[in-house]
Amino acid sequence: MSELVTLAQGLPRRSVDAGEALLADGQSAPALFVLLEGGLRIEKAGVQIATVTEPGACVGEMSLLLGVPATADVIASEPSVVAVIENADTMLEDEPALSLALARLLATRLQVMTTYLVDIKQQYADHDGGLGMVDVVLGSLMRGSGSRSELGSDRDPNPEY
Repeated sequence: MSELVTLAQGLPRRSVDAGEALLADGQSAPALFVLLEGGLRIEKAGVQIATVTEPGACVGEMSLLLGVPATADVIASEPSVVAVIENADTMLEDEPALSLALARLLATRLQVMTTYLVDIKQQYADHDGGLGMVDVVLGSLMRGSGSRSELGSDRDPNPEY
């Protein structure tokens, strides 16, 4: 993530107070943000997904790369400073180092999540009932094409995840 800290040198800075939202789920992401100091809490539907405290971590990258509104709430968990990349889409085209840094960041996240999903599948593979379905659901997700799809069911056609 030091690559992103290096890329963020000379960019505008923004101070964020504890509890202040940087991104709001479903709303347009105004920029790509690189954490320089402090910590950020990532939430989806009021459920905390992650806490980001490592300098060089970025938020807003999924919106940028997928061309969609923010996919989660990002809230400062403590007073924080972020670098603001307002023209991130242009910078992606003009600055290969940004594309490579984002690719490495996302690959690292994917590796962590894949390891976690395999662990869950192994833990619940022999369970009956609802917990036994974990293996089926996760297997289906891992075989997915990666294209954007609607998640839902007859019981809950519009889940909040």
